[in-house]
Amino acid sequence: KVAVPSNPYDAKGLLKTALRGDDPVLFLEHKSLLNTRGEVPEEEYAIPFGQAAVCRRGEHLTVVALTTMVPETLQVAEALSGEGISVEVIDPRTTSPLDIDTVLESVHRTGRLLIADETFAPCGMGAEIAAAVVDRAFDDLDAPVRRLNGAHVPTPYSAPLEAAIAPNTKDIERAIRDLMAE
Repeated sequence: KVAVPSNPYDAKGLLKTALRGDDPVLFLEHKSLLNTRGEVPEEEYAIPFGQAAVCRRGEHLTVVALTTMVPETLQVAEALSGEGISVEVIDPRTTSPLDIDTVLESVHRTGRLLIADETFAPCGMGAEIAAAVVDRAFDDLDAPVRRLNGAHVPTPYSAPLEAAIAPNTKDIERAIRDLMAE
């Protein structure tokens, strides 16, 4: 099992689920999440593995965003809503098991899919999501599935250089606009 939280609430809930299970879990927490603040209830709760979160409902395009791309995509979706572009944002929360059904339901309604992932494209989770959607929902697509990934280079140690290789809000907005134009 593989957990990929994007916020403090999910990190706690997924970690509780991991600790209660008997199976090994790979918990991939992006380093920027370590200093992120957010609402986390003190009471006990757990988030089931394989249950994606639809962070924002939309009608024109689906974005599956992983880890750090979730808050950036939500920011872009909010800005584009003022122009009448309605973006649905899905956070998978776990990649194994992957809740592909939530993605398929969304693509069935929107007809377009963008996968935003900070990692580089070859052998990435975005490729698996794209393959599953094309395999199971090809006829629902009004445009090709698109992936937005970081540069295919070793991750630099310098913070400014690291920021330069990862997609940002401008990249996400451009990718959404390009996909809407198809």
